[in-house]
Amino acid sequence: MRALNFGPMKRSLLIVLLLMMVGPTWGQGLMQRKRRDIIPLEGQARRIGFYFAPGITYTLPQGKDEEREVYRNADTLFTAAFEPKGRFGAYFEAGLAWYTRDPVIVDYLDLGIAYKGLRGAEAFAGTYAIGNTAVPLAGDGIFKDDRLTIHFNANKFIPTWRYQFVQLSLGANADLRLSGSREYTGALYYNDVLLPHSPGHEVSEGPEPSAFTDPWAQLHFKLGYGFKVSGTLLIIPAIETPIFGVRPDDEGRFGAMRWLNSEHRPLILSVRFLFLRARKGFDCPPPIKHNAFEGGKTKKYKPDSYHP
Repeated sequence: MRALNFGPMKRSLLIVLLLMMVGPTWGQGLMQRKRRDIIPLEGQARRIGFYFAPGITYTLPQGKDEEREVYRNADTLFTAAFEPKGRFGAYFEAGLAWYTRDPVIVDYLDLGIAYKGLRGAEAFAGTYAIGNTAVPLAGDGIFKDDRLTIHFNANKFIPTWRYQFVQLSLGANADLRLSGSREYTGALYYNDVLLPHSPGHEVSEGPEPSAFTDPWAQLHFKLGYGFKVSGTLLIIPAIETPIFGVRPDDEGRFGAMRWLNSEHRPLILSVRFLFLRARKGFDCPPPIKHNAFEGGKTKKYKPDSYHP
């Protein structure tokens, strides 16, 4: 008579028992990770914190365009194709953060000030024609734009793992130009249009923008991935770009800006150090206080709330 093999049954039973023992613990840990607050909400932190963020800027260029007519006057015609080039610049921001009591929609708001240096370049090749005579013309240009920025953001955390999260930010910025310049080799930069200067390659500069002129007003979007590295510090690398230009009007370019004769999209890559201001007993909620009986009744006090 063939003997019964209980090996598979024993293994299956062992797996079921392990799942029954480990499952609740694993599920509880998962729920704790999902419900764990990135910013404590039980009174352990003050509601106003601060941050600073060093970084860099980059002017993402459009692709090389087709040859187009730049200037025409009587029998004079200048056509050219422009090839923009992006460059890196410096960036630094600092400000205050306000943590919301009920972060269903927004976890915290921030208001700050920043310096951003925008740099870029452009090369062109074209033809300068007078009557029946055509002369090839080529050159290179660079621009510099140093700006002081005031920004406001609404920020939302999406937890991904224990003490890690995606940060989505929607905000607005108002910029003032501190200084700026445009330089070109091979042609004259004049009134935002390149005009032929001479068949030779001479260096010409456009007008120096005045300080605190040419204001910008934009809406921007920021995407970051953050880490809570201690009870009072969050580190959030992020990338930001304008999505709508109020001033100057971006003419449907969704935040892309025009320098010289080409379009660039300003990008800001920064690392935010967000500090929570700890209260006494930061690691655990303040206890509920009870007084002795007074007139046959017990007086109770709720835990302290946030304090700026």
